Amino acid sequence: MKRLSIPGLRNAGRGRARSLLLALALSATASAAMAQQPVIDFRPPDIAAAKVCADRKSNDALELQWSNWDGRQLPSGVEYRDLDRELMRLRNIDADKYFDTVKSAYDLRRQEDPYYSRAAYLLDVVALYVEAERFDELKATGFVMELETIGPSATPGTINFLADLYLEGKAVPQDIDRGIQRKLQAAYNGDPDAVLFLAEKTSKGEDVPGWDMDPQLAFTLGFSSLLGNLDNAICGRVRRIARAFESGEVIAQDHALAEAWYRFAADLGDDQSAWQTARYHLSGEGIEKDNTTLLRYLQQAFDADIVPAKVQMAKLYEEGDLVPPDLGRAMAIYDDLAADGEPVGYERAIQLLARRGLDTPQDRQKYEDMLEALTKLPDAPGWAFSRLGVLTQEENGLWTDQEASRRLFEAAAERGDGEGKLHLARLYLRDGDAQDHQKAIAILEDLISTEAKAGAIDALRNALLCTAPDGPQIAEWARWKSLENEDWWRLFEDVTEAKLTDKADAFADLQASAIGGSMKDAGGVAAILTELEPARVDDIIEHWRALVRDHDGGEASVLEGAYNAVDTDARREKIRSALQQLADGGDIAAMAALAEIYMNEDDAASLKKATDLVEGAGGRMKGSVLWHLDDAYREAGKGRYQPPETLLNEIAAFGDFQALLFAADRVKSDERRAFYYDRAELIMPCDIDALGVKAGYALDAGRPDTADEALTVALALSPEEGWQQVKLGDIYLTLGSIADREAAFKLYTEAYEQGYRPAAWRLLDWYSDPGSRFYQEDDHVKLLTELLNSAEPDELYSIASRLKKAPDSVRAKISQVFDMKDAYRQAAGAGNPVAMRELAKLLRDGASVESEKSEASDWLEKAAKAGDAEAMLMLAQAYAFGVGVEHSADKAREWLKAAATAGDETAANLLSGLETN
Repeated sequence: MKRLSIPGLRNAGRGRARSLLLALALSATASAAMAQQPVIDFRPPDIAAAKVCADRKSNDALELQWSNWDGRQLPSGVEYRDLDRELMRLRNIDADKYFDTVKSAYDLRRQEDPYYSRAAYLLDVVALYVEAERFDELKATGFVMELETIGPSATPGTINFLADLYLEGKAVPQDIDRGIQRKLQAAYNGDPDAVLFLAEKTSKGEDVPGWDMDPQLAFTLGFSSLLGNLDNAICGRVRRIARAFESGEVIAQDHALAEAWYRFAADLGDDQSAWQTARYHLSGEGIEKDNTTLLRYLQQAFDADIVPAKVQMAKLYEEGDLVPPDLGRAMAIYDDLAADGEPVGYERAIQLLARRGLDTPQDRQKYEDMLEALTKLPDAPGWAFSRLGVLTQEENGLWTDQEASRRLFEAAAERGDGEGKLHLARLYLRDGDAQDHQKAIAILEDLISTEAKAGAIDALRNALLCTAPDGPQIAEWARWKSLENEDWWRLFEDVTEAKLTDKADAFADLQASAIGGSMKDAGGVAAILTELEPARVDDIIEHWRALVRDHDGGEASVLEGAYNAVDTDARREKIRSALQQLADGGDIAAMAALAEIYMNEDDAASLKKATDLVEGAGGRMKGSVLWHLDDAYREAGKGRYQPPETLLNEIAAFGDFQALLFAADRVKSDERRAFYYDRAELIMPCDIDALGVKAGYALDAGRPDTADEALTVALALSPEEGWQQVKLGDIYLTLGSIADREAAFKLYTEAYEQGYRPAAWRLLDWYSDPGSRFYQEDDHVKLLTELLNSAEPDELYSIASRLKKAPDSVRAKISQVFDMKDAYRQAAGAGNPVAMRELAKLLRDGASVESEKSEASDWLEKAAKAGDAEAMLMLAQAYAFGVGVEHSADKAREWLKAAATAGDETAANLLSGLETN
C-alpha cells in the first residue's frame, strides 16, 4: 500500500512519525491556553491522481446485493479487501436496518480471514452496535470489557475508540478521567483522532494534564497521521481535513485549503468531494472562482448521482449560466430526481412549471400531479398543500368542493405553512360559523405576530370590521391598526428623485410588498422607476418581471405599470406586444391590462378588442374591468354593456367582488340578483374602495340601509390619509342627505388641510355656488389664493378659470394679493403654451401703447407655434384685422387652417365659410 508523502514530513514513516510525535510532546514548552484558533498550513501532497476512492457500485446496487445475501459466503464479486468499505457504507446508510447483515459479514470474515484478528473483529462489531444505538445489547455481549483486556497489544485506534465510549458513556458508565487517559495513551501511540481531540481541547484554552504539545504542531502531525496510506478509505479521511479547514471550529478557517483538500479527494475518485469542490466555485467563498473547474467537478458529481449536484446542474440549464439554456433538460433532471423519490425533484419541477407558465393542459396536469405526489411523501412541505388547495379553487371556483380545499389548507397549516394558514383563515371567514370566525381571528393574529405575513393584516381587518357577526369591533381593531399596510404607491404620485430620497423607507416597503406578492405594488414600483429613468425601461421591466414571475398576474402588473409611465408610442407598443404574448398564453391579468388599454383608445375597433378580451377571459376577468367596459360602451353611445349568459354563469363560480356586483346589476330576476350580491358580500375586500363600490351599488339598487352600513364600516377604518378622506367624502356625497353632505365637506376640508391637492378641487366645486349653506367667502378666497400661489404652469389656467366664475367680491380680494399677469408671465417663460396665450390676452386687453400690443402678439405667436389651437385662431384674427401685427390675409388664412387642423371647431367653421364663398 502506497504511503503518502506530505510536504515537510517526506521522510517520516509510521514508526518514525510515532517516535517524533512522542518526543515533541514531551519536549514542547508552548502554552496550552491559546485563545485564538491555530493557523495551520497543511496542504495536499503532490501526487498523480488515481481513482482509488471511486465507488464501483451505487448505494442502490450495494443495498440490493447485500439485502439478498445468504450469509454463507461473500456476495459475488466482493473480496475481503473490499469488505471493510462496503460494510462501512451499509453502516452509514442505516446501521440499524442492516445490523444483522453487517454483523453476519463480520462473523464470516472472522471465520474465513486469518488476518482478521479478534481485536479487529471486536472493534468493528462494537462500533456497529454503537452506530445502531443498541447499547443495552452491547452491554450484554461483554465485548467492551473484552476489548479492555487486550491491554498493551491493542492498536492506538482501539484505545481511542474505548476513550470515546467512556467520554460519551455509551455501553459503559461515563468516566471522563478514564476517557482522557485513554486519549493520551492513544495519542502518544500515534492515533490521529486522539491527537486531534487533544489539540482541539488545548486550542480552546483547556488544560489537559499530561499533554503539553503546541496545538499548531499537534494539528499538523494529527492531520499528517490521519492522511495515512493511499487506500480506498483515504477520501473519508481527506474530507475530515477539508471540513476542519472549512468550518473553522477547531483551527483557523481557510477556504482555499478546504477547497484544495476537497479537490484532492475528488481527483482520487470521491464524488462527494467533487460536489464540495464545485460548490466552492459556485459561491467563490474565500477562493478565486474558476468556471472550468466548476463544470469539471460538477459534472463528476452529477454523473455519480449526487443529488445537490444534479439540482445545481439543472439550475444552470434553467438560467443559461455557463451552459446553453435548456429548460427541457432541466425538467428532465428534476423528473429523474422525482422518480427516485427525492423531494427536491418534485419541488424544483413544480417551480419550473410555474415559471414557464401553465399554458397547456399537459403542463397544468403535470403541475397538479407533481403537487399531489409531493404531498404524499413523508415530511411533505406545507406549501405543496397550499398550492394544491389554491389550484383546486382555481379549477372549481371558490364555491364548489370547498371541503377539499379546506382539508388541503388545514394540512398546510398543520405543517406550519403561513400561506396555508392565511387561506384557511379566509375560508373560515367566508364559509364558517361564529366559531370558525374566532378560529380565523386567532390564526391571523398569530400570523401577524410571528411571521408578519403579507395579507394577514388585511384579512384581520376584514374579520374585525367587515364580517364581524355583531358589527364592527372598532376597539379590537385599534390594537392592530398601526400595523396596517399603507398604499405605498400613493406616496409617489408625481414622483421625483428628491421625493424618492425623502421617502426611501416607504419605497423599500413598497418593493418588499411587491416581491412578497402584492401585484398592485409591483405595478407601482415599475411605474415609479420607469417615470424616473425612462431610458432604462427595458432593464426595469426585465428585472421586475423575473422577481414576480411566480406570482399570478405579476408580470402583467409590471408591464401595465411601465406602460402607464413610458413617454413614447414605440415603448408603449413594445410593452403592448409583451402583454399580448402573455394574454395569448391565457394570462388573465394581461388580458385585463390589454382591455384597459384598448378601452382608452376611443374607437369602435378597439372597443371590440376590449370586449373580446373580457369575454375570452370568462368569469376570472377582474370586475373593475367589467365596470370600465360598461363606461366605455356608454361613452361610445352603445348603451350599457350586457354580458352574455355564459359569462354571467362563470362569474358566479369564479368572479371577484366587483364582478359579482356587476353580474347582480345585470341579471333580471330578484332571486339571481340576491344570489350574486350575497356572494359578493362574502368575498368583499375590507377597504374604502370596496366599501365605496358597495355603497354605490346599494344606492343604485335602492338599498340605502346597506349603503349606510358600508359607511359605518368605512368610518371604522378611521381614514387618515388625504386620499382616503376624499374617497370616503365621495361616498357620503353620493348618499345625498344634508347630514351626509356635511360629513363629506368636513372630510374634504381635512384632506385639503393635510396637503392632499385633489381635495382642493372638490372644495372648489362646493364654492361654485355662493348660495350654498356651506359657502364661506373667506374660505373661498383663502383656497383660491393658496392654489394660485402653488400652481404648476399647467394648472394655472384651470384655477384662473374658476376665479373668473367667483363672485366679484372674491375676485376683488384676490386681485389685491395676487398678480395674475405676473403669474402667467412666469408660466409662459417656463414654456407653457396656455399661459402664453392667456398672457397675450391680458396684455392685449390692457394695452395702452403699441409696444404692449406687440408684446401680446409675440406671446400669441409663441403659443400658436407651440401647438395651442385657440392661440392659432386668435393669431389668424390678429393678422386678418391687423391687431398688434401687420395685416396679412395670407398669414390669417395660414393660421386659420392650422387652428382647424389642430381641432378648433370655430376655426374649422370659419375656414369652411371662406372656402364656400
